[in-house]
This record gives sequence, structure tokens and C-alpha cells, in this order.
Amino acid sequence: MRKFLAIALSVSLALSSVVTVTSVAFAESKYQITEDQTIAASIKSFTDIKALFTDKTVLADVQKLYIDKFQTEVKRIDTTIKADDPKIDANITLVLDSAIKGDLKVDQAKQAIDKGLQWYYFLAVRDLVNNQVRPALTKGDTAGAKAAFDKVVQIYEAVLEPNVVKRDAKYSLNMVALLKTTIELMQKDIKENNLNEFNVHRQFLDKTLIKNYTLATFTYAESMATKAPADQPAAMTEAYFLYMPVYTYLRGGSIADANFVKDAFASGDVSKVKKEEIQNALHRTMIGKVSEYVNQVFTKLEAGDLQGARGYVAEANMFLASQEVFLGKEKYAAAVEVATKFSNAVDKSDIAGAKEYGFQLLKFQVGKDGSSLKISSKDYQVDGAAFTAENAPFINAESGRTLVPVRVIAQAIQAQVEWVDATKTVVITKDGKKTEITLGSDQVVENGKVNEKVKLDQPVIIENGSSFIPLRAVAELFSKRVFYQNGEIIILR
Repeated sequence: MRKFLAIALSVSLALSSVVTVTSVAFAESKYQITEDQTIAASIKSFTDIKALFTDKTVLADVQKLYIDKFQTEVKRIDTTIKADDPKIDANITLVLDSAIKGDLKVDQAKQAIDKGLQWYYFLAVRDLVNNQVRPALTKGDTAGAKAAFDKVVQIYEAVLEPNVVKRDAKYSLNMVALLKTTIELMQKDIKENNLNEFNVHRQFLDKTLIKNYTLATFTYAESMATKAPADQPAAMTEAYFLYMPVYTYLRGGSIADANFVKDAFASGDVSKVKKEEIQNALHRTMIGKVSEYVNQVFTKLEAGDLQGARGYVAEANMFLASQEVFLGKEKYAAAVEVATKFSNAVDKSDIAGAKEYGFQLLKFQVGKDGSSLKISSKDYQVDGAAFTAENAPFINAESGRTLVPVRVIAQAIQAQVEWVDATKTVVITKDGKKTEITLGSDQVVENGKVNEKVKLDQPVIIENGSSFIPLRAVAELFSKRVFYQNGEIIILR
């Protein structure tokens, strides 16, 4: 795993040659697979429905073919999507119905069908891996696992790979090569009935496809303003449907940012699509995922769960790889070196090394979205901007807790903070929630009610004329993660 991870992270550092790929719907597979006739029929129907869009498109025919050949299976995949998240069939049907009524353009219906069904196929791949391949491997059924994974490869080659080729060409990446190696490794894992390695390698498949569709979305943020007004409605629709396969997963990194991107393209208002804003929002979602998975690596290692830690380090490092375009070549290359050391430490169950390199990895994230500070230093940074506090953070000798000036933590968690002298209370307001912590008290009051589940192990104190509050407790009350290493502190979403 160590060798492959290094290759996976660094393969895109070298400029890829532009690869021209024609339609692969009926091409001979690069892999040793047995073609599934049901999947082949679905792929043929995908080709057929796209061919209905001509200069004389009859949308009723498109709708009929969609209902006859896709809708039942699309609705089944819809059941795997989180209850409150947008569904594939509802989105495709809405655009088709609106185009038939004349409220939307035929080109918008074309993009809803093409990219909407890519959304379906992307989730179908995940469904096959998680609900057929893995269970079969768990039972030792290598034949069943191979049959299910052959379907994954069929779908990838015919439907998903052409989109990956476009991203490789535009951004000088090597995702196609990485995915080919990944698929071959997964085939080897299945042949050897090696579930542990399969669980690691499937993260490379999954997260590389997430990277692809995230960059596909960003492509339209870059180009939208330059498109002719007549072409913008279809481009907005295309961008929306390209984003939806990864929307649910990026929400796990930042709900607000994931929703911002979705709502911008869903609005149909080109003025809401600004390259820098979309890039920053997408980048922040990925940072949130890296933060989440690095934290999970530490938790799993401390619990003695090496395989769990290996899975999470693969996810963390692949969400780092997803930032390749946003970080830039030089910064990404430096991050790759750290990520490889992070993975090596995890493979050795080296908790100290994993924490050291995991923390270093997070330093590449905090400059865009987070805060960093040091014990005994008045200097700190928020989202890469430098500030100086009146007093420095310190560790309380009695409790062992890190205490930070109120004004510093306010910036760190992007909240409003007020000191009420009459009651000796710190009032923190964020996202409509008011949290009150009183000098000398271990209670946390939220919106006027005592939080019975949370007790502070370090109350607010006054030192050198400034009020200090416990960093970790307050940060975690507001859904922030705190990482500490050798006197340095990082706060991330």
C-alpha cells in the first residue's frame, strides 16, 4: 500500500500527455472481465438516448426511452442517497418536463439526460462496490465478487472514463492512469480474496472519481462568464448535474460551502457563478474531509484498529490529492511528501509518527480555511492572515488545558464574542446560537438553557486583564476540530 500510495499521490505531478479517447461504449475492455449483458444493454440505452438529441429532437421520445429503460433503476439508486439530498430521477424528470412545456431549452434537457445519467452510473458503481463486491469478499465468494466488480469496470470504461479523460487533458493530470492501476489492483485483491487491501484500494477509485467530478464542476466556474448568452443555460444545467454526484460527499466537509456551489448552479443565474468563490467553496469542502479523516486515523490507531486507520489515511490523502489543482504544483508536491510519510507511519502502527506527519499535512490546509497558533506566542493566523493578540495562549498548570484569549478564539471559530462584566460571562454567538460560559463555572448555557450533556473541565479565567476560555471545549461546541503538536495548535472545520 505504501508504494502505491506514493505513486497515486505523485503521478499527477508529471505533466500527462494528452490522450484522445473515442467512444468506448462498445470497445474491447482493457481489463480481463466478463461482460454482463444487463449492464451492456443499459450502456447501449445510454448511447441511444443521447443520440435522440439532434437538430430535430422529439422530447417525448427522449422521455419515453428514459422511463422505459432507466427510471426504475434510477429510482432504486435514489434510495441509496441520503433522505434530504436531491434525487436523480426528480432532477432529470423536472428538467425534461420543463423542456417539454417550453420553459427550458432542449439543450438543457440534453445535459440533464447525459450528466444526470452519469450521476446515476457513478452511484451505481459505489452501490456495486459497497453492496455486492465487499459482502462477497467478506464471505470468501471470490467468484461473486469478480462478477460484481466486472460490472463496475464495464460502467467505468463506457460511461465515466471519457469524462476523466477530459479532466486529465484540461488540467494536465493522470487520473486515467491512476484509475487503471487502481482497478487492476482491486482485481488482484479480489482474486486473492484480500479484503483489507481491497478496502484501501477502493478509496483510490472512489476519491479519484470524486476529484474528477469536482474538477468538472470547477471547469464551468472557470468558463461560464466567457460563454455566449445563448449557451449559458445549458452550461449551468450541465455544471449542476456534474456536481450532483459528489454533492453529498462534499457536504461532509462543509455543508455551507457544498450548498453554496449547488445553489449557484441551480439558480440559473450566471452572475452567481464566480470562479474564485466556487473554487474556494470546493476547496473548503475538501479541507473539511481531510480534517475529518486525519482525526479518524488518530482515533483508530489509538484504539488499535490498524485496518480502520489504513482506510482513513487513504481517504485523507486522496482528498488531499483532490486539491491538486487548487494547491498548485509546488505546494502539492511538498504535501505529497508529507502524505506519504503519514501513510508509512500508519502502516507501521507508529502513533507518534502518524500524529507528527498528520499534523504537518494539516498545515497545508489551515492557510486556506482554519486557524493556527502557538503556546506562549501572541502571533496567530486565521485563513492565512496574520494577527497579534494582546496575550498569548498558555497551558493551565493545574488542569493541563489550553487557554486562549476570547478575541482569538472568536476569530478562530468565526463567531461574535462579548464579555458581560456584570455577570462575568462570555457570550459567544454563531449561526444563530448563543452560548454562555460564566467565570468560575463548568456549565455551558445554550440559547438560555443549560446543556446537561456538556461540562467544562476548565472554567473561564481572567489573566493579565484578558478573559481566557478553554480552546478545545469551545471549538468542539461549535463543530471545529483541534489538533495539537509540540506547542502548535491547528483549528479546522
